[in-house]
Amino acid sequence: MFKPQVQRGMKELDRSAFNLTRSVVALRVPTKSLGHIKSDLAEDVLRIPKVLNVVSDNSEKNDHKLVLLRPEITSTSLDEGSDKLRALVRENGWETLTHDVTLGYDNWTVYDILRAVLPDPTQAPTAYEQIGHIAHMNLRDEYLEYKNIIGQVILDKSPTVTMVVNKLDTIDNTFRNFKMEVLAGEPNFIAQVRENDCVFKFDYSKVYWNSRLHPEHERLTNSFKLGSSVCDVMAGVGPFAVPAARRGSLVWANDLNPASYEALVDNIGLNKVQDRVRAFKMDGRDFIRQAFTDFYASTQNGTLSLPPIPKSANASRSRPAVAKPDPQPIAVASRSFDHVVMNLPAIAIEFLDAFRGLFRRVTGSDDSSVNLPLIHAHCFTKSDEPEKDILQRACRAMGYPEEQYLDLDAEVFYVRKVAPNKDMYCLSLNLPKSVAYANDDEM
Repeated sequence: MFKPQVQRGMKELDRSAFNLTRSVVALRVPTKSLGHIKSDLAEDVLRIPKVLNVVSDNSEKNDHKLVLLRPEITSTSLDEGSDKLRALVRENGWETLTHDVTLGYDNWTVYDILRAVLPDPTQAPTAYEQIGHIAHMNLRDEYLEYKNIIGQVILDKSPTVTMVVNKLDTIDNTFRNFKMEVLAGEPNFIAQVRENDCVFKFDYSKVYWNSRLHPEHERLTNSFKLGSSVCDVMAGVGPFAVPAARRGSLVWANDLNPASYEALVDNIGLNKVQDRVRAFKMDGRDFIRQAFTDFYASTQNGTLSLPPIPKSANASRSRPAVAKPDPQPIAVASRSFDHVVMNLPAIAIEFLDAFRGLFRRVTGSDDSSVNLPLIHAHCFTKSDEPEKDILQRACRAMGYPEEQYLDLDAEVFYVRKVAPNKDMYCLSLNLPKSVAYANDDEM
């Protein structure tokens, strides 16, 4: 297979340096036979992006064409070709000859170009996360001197990317954002992403978004039943809150980051779920205490309800309409939140301390009519025993006996690997009654 000429040390992109002309073996065949020839010889014909494998033979009659063969076939005797190729050439008396193919920058992949440029061709950094029109890279130190050419090649070769950025530091735990630099393209950090049948719009330079968490967003929101009540403590721009609301949950969503809160409010409106989501901008612990207090108070006068989910706007117009009963309001039967989501993996488990004694303060007594929530706390671990590590950390945060960690009604779900020795998990924990109703003097 053809490869571009090696250009070790190039740091400013010169596209013309990757031009290449090579000879390939060709068959001169009747134009009328082209259809079945290309089908019969599928494994032998040339296949290079943006390069024609059937070209003119420059004859006056134009009744023949040249079919170009793959570069591994180097001789007109077709020794490297398939048995079928040689048999067809013999049967039909087709002429074999050579033809020059000119390749340029547009014909090479990102991997081809970067392998030709970087010092170690086996480690070309071509991976990136795409957030709307933004390609986000996390370049290792040894590639920083080549960052501009890497960014430009990614931009050139990715049709839906208009800006390439590189992460400069670690995520800030308070607002979950990080500094970045633009490697290529026009600076425009306002991204729009579609996920789980929802649209999210935000300033990527000021908020946290990770497209690799799409499966986790979907998994968790799909677990919420119709009419569930959800308390999203670190909601970000709404990847859990908005889909949950669209599926018929009542959601109270909070984020301390002003930019995340602003995007959350916008995304609630953009997805038309403002009648199912309330947005807050508070410290996480303060929000937990206030939200549970206010939610319990709101149920004193009876069962809460939500507007029905609108009928689908995508119903088929080609089928006759079938009369269906009008959708009914959605009952929210619980007197407390059914689910709590805490998606701040670096420190979310620590926020479990806010639940100790919470229900004694909210209800004033052990109220059997009040359900205890299922808490979903995302977290990191480097332990060889991740489940034990996570459960014991949860015990310490809640003031629950650490040696009794196996008694917890909990599940530890693997989410993804974030570094060679660091994994992300989701702890789904039914809040223990002994913690929920603990006396204040036990805290």
